[in-house]
Amino acid sequence: MLTVTLRRRAAVAVPVLSAVWLVFTAAHRLLSGRVYWWNLPDLLPPLAFLGVPLLLAVLGLAARRWFGVALAVGALALGWSCNGVYASALWHRPGPVPADAIRVYSWNTFYWEQSPGAPPDADAFYAHLHAQRADVYLLQEFLYLEPDWSPLPVPDNGRLRTEFPGWHVAISGELVTVSRYPITTHREVDLRPFLERPWPDLPPADTLMPAYYTVKTLRTDLQVGGRALSVYNAHLPVPVVTLPLRDPDTARDALARYDVRQASFRALAVDVAGNDQPILLAGDLNTSPAMGDRRRLPPGLDDANDGLYPYSWQRFGLPLWRLDWAFGKGIEVHRCELVSPQGGSDHRGQLITLTL
Repeated sequence: MLTVTLRRRAAVAVPVLSAVWLVFTAAHRLLSGRVYWWNLPDLLPPLAFLGVPLLLAVLGLAARRWFGVALAVGALALGWSCNGVYASALWHRPGPVPADAIRVYSWNTFYWEQSPGAPPDADAFYAHLHAQRADVYLLQEFLYLEPDWSPLPVPDNGRLRTEFPGWHVAISGELVTVSRYPITTHREVDLRPFLERPWPDLPPADTLMPAYYTVKTLRTDLQVGGRALSVYNAHLPVPVVTLPLRDPDTARDALARYDVRQASFRALAVDVAGNDQPILLAGDLNTSPAMGDRRRLPPGLDDANDGLYPYSWQRFGLPLWRLDWAFGKGIEVHRCELVSPQGGSDHRGQLITLTL
């Protein structure tokens, strides 16, 4: 009797739930990245766009509700590009890495030496960097964190230069690029010219680090064996929580954050469009595969990922989000490995091996 009751309930619930999820998926594809008030649904783990319709399809098959199955399959197809799964990783096998390949390590350091929930440990921090044996380091959050979560510039970067003697260093706000190859030029990709709305308090007048709010991408042009390589070190603003732009947790704050994110994408796209050199763009884009903001990335860049589900950030112990990305143009990426910092950050690093 209980089994019959469950089947009857499933026969009613599955088509309804499948229809609801299909409508939600369609709304997400339409609204994500286009309106600021969709930023909370944007936080959904990308795997939901795979797992939810698959579960509904299985339940529909068990209950023999073919219409519900069709709706679930439709939702699966509609949201496939949002699920973050790279099926090609199942059959793709990367070839050998050439001896002259360049190793680039991109990492959101989580407020530099301040490991989450622990006192600063500079020795462990630099040991992790050296362990990657990289030729170029793209580091984000060159900051110290105050108790009220306000960012402060790291008071001394002498340790950084001591750890990498003879290397070339470019710093802008929270972004640091360290390269054993000469940096011929570096430029800040300033977002202010691309804001759609004027924000007179951007950056706040009393800030100790104006570039933290106005420069979310640092471009460095490297001289590699007689050839040029443009490297973009990026850390785009998060779509939610708060910036000191507007009152916290209000619609005005969400709109301000949305504007700053879009301006960051536009500034990056314009700079990349005018650059005819080989390009590597890497960093914490605070953008998951499920978010429509991906369409704002500069065209012509190839995703360097080679994993099945390359998560780089977790919350509540769930490794479900990819927020860190690497893209190339005019280069060949042989490997893109995700490296655990073993508690040194809430982000995994990206170790990218490439040739020009």
